[in-house]
Amino acid sequence: MQPHSDWRPHALDGALLWFHRITGTNLRVDGPRTRHLRRRAPRLVLFGITNACNLACTFCSREREAKSEWTVDSAFDVLSGLARAGTLEVSFGGGEPLAFRGFDELVRRLSNETPLAIHFTTNGMLLSDERLARLAPHLGEVRVSLYDDNDWEACVERLARAGQTFGVNILATPERLPTLPAQLRTLHALGCRDAALLRYVGDDAKLRLSPSDEARLTEVLADSPLRTRLSVCFGDTLTEVPRLFGGDCGAGLDFVTLTSDRRLKACSFQGGGLPITSAEDVLAGWNGRRDVLSAPSPLAGCARAGAPRGEALTDGVRVWRGFSGNNSGDCVLVGRFETAEEATAYLDTLLPDWKSGRAYPERWKELLAAEGIPVGAEERVPDLMASLGRVVMLHIEMTLDDDFPALRTLLWKRKGRMVHSEIHGHGRFELATAFGVRDTATLGALERVLEEEVHGSFIRHANQLHGLVGYWGAPGGKESLDTVVAKLKTLAQENGAVVAAELVEVPKDLRLEQRLASRGPHAGRLRLWVLFQSAEVASRYAKDLTGDVTVAGPHVLLEEDHFGPRLGYLAQRQGGTALMLTSQRVIVRGSFSQPKRGPPDVVPHLRPYLTPDDRVESAPGNDSLSVRVNTMEPGRVLKALVELEAVLGLHAWVRVYSDDPLAEALHRLREDVNEELRRR
Repeated sequence: MQPHSDWRPHALDGALLWFHRITGTNLRVDGPRTRHLRRRAPRLVLFGITNACNLACTFCSREREAKSEWTVDSAFDVLSGLARAGTLEVSFGGGEPLAFRGFDELVRRLSNETPLAIHFTTNGMLLSDERLARLAPHLGEVRVSLYDDNDWEACVERLARAGQTFGVNILATPERLPTLPAQLRTLHALGCRDAALLRYVGDDAKLRLSPSDEARLTEVLADSPLRTRLSVCFGDTLTEVPRLFGGDCGAGLDFVTLTSDRRLKACSFQGGGLPITSAEDVLAGWNGRRDVLSAPSPLAGCARAGAPRGEALTDGVRVWRGFSGNNSGDCVLVGRFETAEEATAYLDTLLPDWKSGRAYPERWKELLAAEGIPVGAEERVPDLMASLGRVVMLHIEMTLDDDFPALRTLLWKRKGRMVHSEIHGHGRFELATAFGVRDTATLGALERVLEEEVHGSFIRHANQLHGLVGYWGAPGGKESLDTVVAKLKTLAQENGAVVAAELVEVPKDLRLEQRLASRGPHAGRLRLWVLFQSAEVASRYAKDLTGDVTVAGPHVLLEEDHFGPRLGYLAQRQGGTALMLTSQRVIVRGSFSQPKRGPPDVVPHLRPYLTPDDRVESAPGNDSLSVRVNTMEPGRVLKALVELEAVLGLHAWVRVYSDDPLAEALHRLREDVNEELRRR
């Protein structure tokens, strides 16, 4: 069984693990055909490559005076040998790994010459924008340790801005516990989506949690606005917090630690260790000295002492994500209806039994089954849901896949149209908001109220105010999406105004005035873009369409003055994803890749298909090239990119979207407000 060529197999005792080093996805298979398998190498190596550090934390278990005995070459030799034996991941720590001489070169070599997923933990103070840009193409996950004396907020913002997969590590101590909820909210607002709480392992009783502290920590975990997990050192201490797998922590078997003085340990808290000089030494110690590596740490707080071994798992397939961050992403759906009543009815259908982030409740499944809409096993309930005017908005954070196929199909069936969609979105989402009044003389008073109540910055445009409003998860946002929407409705009612809003990804360069001025009344045609699972399904769907239709591989693009939502519904029923485009100019983007051969030279082959009006941008990656074409004729460009994929023998990921989603959302809101004012 091989899910995909990007996946690596790893034998466990009686099971087979498949690992995807880009997303951190693990797929474990237990069954009769895997029972004979036995481990051949540790799955993960924790590499304390140096004890040098620019901080001096009192709780750190490292011996700071110990010098590193590793060089770039010796570290590469050991890790490449372990990779050949079957090791999947290496995570560098310290000390501060960024202080190790030649660290960047080592990361680059491991990325280019081994199949290892490469991570590191840092205090962030040595990670500049320039250094991150050099390292990013080679990294899996970066973890930031949060201390009182490092500027962790700047580091988190830098990583989120760069789109790097990252998470944070927080030492859970009695002193930190009272401020932990606020810190988690701050992290969430800065763009962090994954936090790990570490247990203190050591002899300082003041840093250990009491039973009452542990009870409070359980409550903090339940209320955390971002995905928050416990380190394996907690074991079964917090009984109300579920564990992925029970029993032992896996130190010395599933993972091992290499120290800066070339010793093999089960984990960094174990004393002593076995001397090693090569990958063969590591494997010999791992295989032959389980008595040493399975021993608990002598330090207080080790959960291994007395911990039961995990029970054998039942047969089946289990999937989980080994690291979280921005390589997973947000899933967003914005739909528009003809009337506010239709939008409200759609959401009211879902609100009963809504529990964010859970699997679909039985009532939802029954509702969708009655509509003839299948529900995938992995679909999750949105974290956030709201409707305002003709618009409905759904949002789930940091998920691995598309969580909304069924809800998207229901939206089209209920005569809605999807105008904005994100799957694996890594941007910042806020509410583009417009207030309108009949009498422009009242705008000043409304503007002052909004500044005080919403804490947003609004600009005037004729008889309207336009701005961006944060919600829990957006920078500065302290309230959930539905709470913010309710507040906007109340403010509009109290001030004799009308309000409209759409969830939208916010670009770094806002320029709201220019974006408002850039969109006049729509004179162009509407477009329906559908992406299917295969070219055959796309061809079948397009067979009965009339008008200006482009079929390009699995893509169908329809351009018409008007089309009904039934076309979107039929596309969804056939496994497609349908999106309505209202902008005159459209981006057609193709990401072309050729593994281990460098970025492909696509643009010269593309130019014969283009016109002087097309605007082309390209950005090379490690083994890929991203091409963006801003065009008035997306059908022609879409067909060209799909044809080049076949002609050049490349793998391409092609998508179609508005040239400026924020400007287009603001324009739609302006029209909504004007229409509602005329109706009144």
